[in-house]
Amino acid sequence: MQLNARQKKIVELVKMYEPITSDEIAQRLAVGKSTLRNELSVLVMVGVLSAKPNVGYYCNESFSSVSNRKLFDDVKVKDVMGVAITAKNTEPFSDVVTKLYVHDIGTVFIVNEENHLVGVVSRKDMLKMAISNHNVSAVPIALAMTRIPNVVFCQEDEYFVDGLKRLITHQVDCLPVVQKDGEHYIVVGRISKTISIGLMLDLLEESSC
Repeated sequence: MQLNARQKKIVELVKMYEPITSDEIAQRLAVGKSTLRNELSVLVMVGVLSAKPNVGYYCNESFSSVSNRKLFDDVKVKDVMGVAITAKNTEPFSDVVTKLYVHDIGTVFIVNEENHLVGVVSRKDMLKMAISNHNVSAVPIALAMTRIPNVVFCQEDEYFVDGLKRLITHQVDCLPVVQKDGEHYIVVGRISKTISIGLMLDLLEESSC
């Protein structure tokens, strides 16, 4: 993984002042806490930094070597993506709720009759819809979904780290993995924070053997 300029500055500060809190880092870099939060999340999730509640951030010594930092460089989204669960945009709300619980997932990707991605619906979206509409069972799921072009996604040949950054930056738990089909996209998989954490643990364990 190649660190950007701000991430490099964060790591340098942590090395100098560890343990250091996010407030102290934000003050020294003169950036907003929300901006910093995304950068810190990426650095912690890929193992560059460690964090302790009520203490602060530390450099992860086991991740300091070049060989460890390169662990993630060659991993593509297609190497780690999971199975995507989809629903037609005409399906009733109640059927999509059933899919969430049968498959134990938090997000369903919504497609049209041509299987093109048209939206995404999460448990949070469905809860909001259910609260505002007591007769929601037969309502088409299209009324609850976040629509294209407001859906964040990634493609198979992108690097895993780029997908991970997108998950954190947009504060979502799951992204659809898509293939281009003319002016549209077909869902071929998904990446999630759970998949990402599992992959990182596997790679770090392999590197320590």
